[in-house]
Amino acid sequence: MSEPTSSSSLDITSNCIIETPLQPSDFLPKSANLFPKFPERISVDSWELWEFDTFDTNGSVAFGCSLYRDARGVEQGGFHAEVNALWPDGTHWGETLYFAVSEVVENSDGTTGGKWLSKDGGSITFHIASDYTAAALDFNVPGKVSGTMELRNHANVSPTSNLPASDAEAQLCPGVYYTFPMGPVATSVTATFSSVGANGESRELFISSGYGGMVRGWSARPWPTFMNDAYYVVAQVGPYMLQILRTLGSVFVQHKPFAVARLYLDGSLVSAANTVVGDELTAHADDVKGDAVRLTKVQPDEKSQGLSGKFRDGNVGYVLEFAKKDSEHGWTFQISHKRAVWSEPTSAPGPDGTGKSGWIEAISGGAKGENYEGHGFGGQLQIPVP
Repeated sequence: MSEPTSSSSLDITSNCIIETPLQPSDFLPKSANLFPKFPERISVDSWELWEFDTFDTNGSVAFGCSLYRDARGVEQGGFHAEVNALWPDGTHWGETLYFAVSEVVENSDGTTGGKWLSKDGGSITFHIASDYTAAALDFNVPGKVSGTMELRNHANVSPTSNLPASDAEAQLCPGVYYTFPMGPVATSVTATFSSVGANGESRELFISSGYGGMVRGWSARPWPTFMNDAYYVVAQVGPYMLQILRTLGSVFVQHKPFAVARLYLDGSLVSAANTVVGDELTAHADDVKGDAVRLTKVQPDEKSQGLSGKFRDGNVGYVLEFAKKDSEHGWTFQISHKRAVWSEPTSAPGPDGTGKSGWIEAISGGAKGENYEGHGFGGQLQIPVP
């Protein structure tokens, strides 16, 4: 029977959050780095993330869960979890849930387990295989959500072979780490949500054969110090699976763009980009080494197919390009906001107000001459910092 070899348990009600800055433990090459980087205490600026996303093959159902360790839930007495679900008729269930205790363990068989536990017994737990080929989540939050989510890697090789081999390969920007540990995954969900829609009735959500991905992130730096605009998407487009987080830097980092992006073809990794190039970013083009991406916002016009957000950023989609330096290989994907999932302000209302929006994305493209079609699950964010 497997026994815990390392354990990190934080109780937000027991002074585990401190004012003194802390540095994360060292990055481990060729590891998913699932165990907490701030295992004993966490500072008011530090944060850690374990995220799991899934959507069905038709782009009609989505379910996402983001588990955090940070100081944002101190007043609510818990570490927060953001849970969102979307049904085919457009009904959305989304809540921020709070859990006093966050516990993560590494076991002797190499597996990793996590539990976010509230004082009244509600919980969200995850269990991840030692080779990152499978993950299972269990939701047991009375009056909110119950059920399971499963993710199973379907790449041609073990996910461990595609993990970052160096500290630099794992960084979104200096001191900020984002990785996609599982690569392409097949997913399934069976869940029941309480108080859904205007009638407040319970409703079940099923995904029998879907796609998705996992995200692991951490930093000692708060988000406003390195970004004011971000976009994330995980998608399956024909034989391609793609996953990208792109940020536009705040004044603290001279407004530079940053990205972590991965592109798989038939389960094989073909692009692992941590560099951004773009029309408005040509001043940084000389920094390009190896794989790179360009993400361009599509603004609404009479030919627009996508939906627009409710805030200052009114784009209707993106053009995402993967490229290899000194190579003819390249892939282009057209992304259109197909269905709204969530929409929340991040500033005071008004014509210059900022916010965050979640989308089911309609995506098409591939290599030159290809036009595969598929879907993705993503979100964009702007915050009111220069």
